[in-house]
Amino acid sequence: MSKEHKLSPVHVNHQVTWSGFYKKSLRERQTQLKLVFPQVFTSSTPSSVFSSVYVTPDTSPCSSPISVDFSSKTNDQNTPSHSVLNNNNEINYLINKLETLETLSNKKLFPINGLDENIADNMIENCIGTIGLPVGLALNFIINGKPIIIPMAIEEPSVIAGVSGSAKTISAYNGFKATTTERNTIVAQVCLLDISQENMDFAVEKIMQNKSEIIKTANKYCDNMVKRGGGVFDINARIISRKANRNRKHYPINSDNFTEWLVVHITIDVCNAMGANCASTVAEGVAPFLAELTGGRIGLRIVSNLNVERMSKASFRIPLHMLAYKSLSGKEVAARIIEAYEWAEVDPYRATTHNKGIMNGIDAVALATGQDWRAIEAAAHAWACNGVRTDSDNFQSNGSYGSLTTYWIEKDEQLATSGKPDDECLMFCGELELPITVGTAGGVLKTNQVYTYNLGIMGNPNAQELAMSMVCIGLAQNFAALRALATEGIQRGHMSLHAKNVAIAAGCPANAVTSIAQRMIEKGKITLSSAKNFIEIYMNEQADIGKNLLSNSLKIEDKLEKVCDNLTTLSSQVQCHIN
Repeated sequence: MSKEHKLSPVHVNHQVTWSGFYKKSLRERQTQLKLVFPQVFTSSTPSSVFSSVYVTPDTSPCSSPISVDFSSKTNDQNTPSHSVLNNNNEINYLINKLETLETLSNKKLFPINGLDENIADNMIENCIGTIGLPVGLALNFIINGKPIIIPMAIEEPSVIAGVSGSAKTISAYNGFKATTTERNTIVAQVCLLDISQENMDFAVEKIMQNKSEIIKTANKYCDNMVKRGGGVFDINARIISRKANRNRKHYPINSDNFTEWLVVHITIDVCNAMGANCASTVAEGVAPFLAELTGGRIGLRIVSNLNVERMSKASFRIPLHMLAYKSLSGKEVAARIIEAYEWAEVDPYRATTHNKGIMNGIDAVALATGQDWRAIEAAAHAWACNGVRTDSDNFQSNGSYGSLTTYWIEKDEQLATSGKPDDECLMFCGELELPITVGTAGGVLKTNQVYTYNLGIMGNPNAQELAMSMVCIGLAQNFAALRALATEGIQRGHMSLHAKNVAIAAGCPANAVTSIAQRMIEKGKITLSSAKNFIEIYMNEQADIGKNLLSNSLKIEDKLEKVCDNLTTLSSQVQCHIN
């Protein structure tokens, strides 16, 4: 019987586990995920390996104890003999071992892949196929003291590298601090029309007087949510002034016997769901009762994607010296970032691009985890309008659009009282707060298995934890972009991946993409035509190499033939001599 090699349970060093991850091949990265998250990838991992490599489910996947037990089937004298997996050699050893096992057991397709067409056909109308996006991992994040790996689905180069790089800087100090609301809520709106101005106050009073009855009635339309501990818990009424149609050609056919809209807000605790369908169902169900109370005509009944009662905030604080870059001091870099932020606060042209970068990160996580990224994006841009942020009663924008993030410099009083020089007491601070509505239950999450795997990589967060991760990603992306813009510009890092995309678009073979991209970068010509020229040169070089190999192989074959002839002759001579 073969001897079993076992390793005692150990804690995996978070930094070591993911160090050099970007240098590994796609296959190696996938294999590493199976080693670190076997409870997630059970179906795609050979049972002999799954039973021996595990992560305890109640701890962070990035710092959990891992036990390794190679059975007789995997017996190898080179198995690491000590009990601490704290260097890349041991991690790479396990990767190679698992790859070997999977080859022997007919490796299945890695489960994070495209949506099945038959499932897609039942999700939307007139389906003709599916489209794929790259899924990558944002590394180095420590949020509220807990390390976490965050999947992102995005086609744009440099975003994942940017967030991982800035997270590394921030996590080297105290990491990100994140908060969110205690309850996961969503707002349903019912618009009531044809209420005259003189009767408007009476209508609002009727709604507030019957608040308990409205809540009781509304909860009949979300009884499953009530059973899970959620449901409707608050009712509010808003009066919105009606404005003339801004198109001067408009011919009025609507009722003109009211000058104000009465909008009823129904606030629902949706537990871990996103809650959009629930909100619309409640709005439609309770609308007749509201109309009966107020004497109004029922207008639209629909969820609102702007939910200012479901806010999430991320922040960080690092010493100025940690921002130093090449010849620039940390103080100089900090000053430049502050200037960039202040510009975005007052110029909507700049603010639009500034906030787009934030959403690069947030939307990518939303796509990877099955969230309604369009709702998240719409709410974020509405929140960027200062009127929404400063007038929480009306939520109406004054047209001023600014930065979603905030940056400032503050003095650390504790360091100041210890006698440190002023410059050494300065801290660079960043913050992002926005309404973000996500869910980790219901919706399409069970339809597409990729969402299940990606949420599993994150440790199966609840809705609040997912929201906090997303705002941390958004803040990290914005900080990375501003730091790059304030120092060397964004093109240097961006263009290397862009060059690869151009090479692929030009028809470059997969094994030559890196080489062609490097040639374009060296020549400073990253265009489709130059890519085609370099591909042609590359193919000619490969053809020449092939010809040389063929020529050399023919020469070797001739030599081997002569050797065989000589051996035949020698054998005959020896045989004659023996006879």
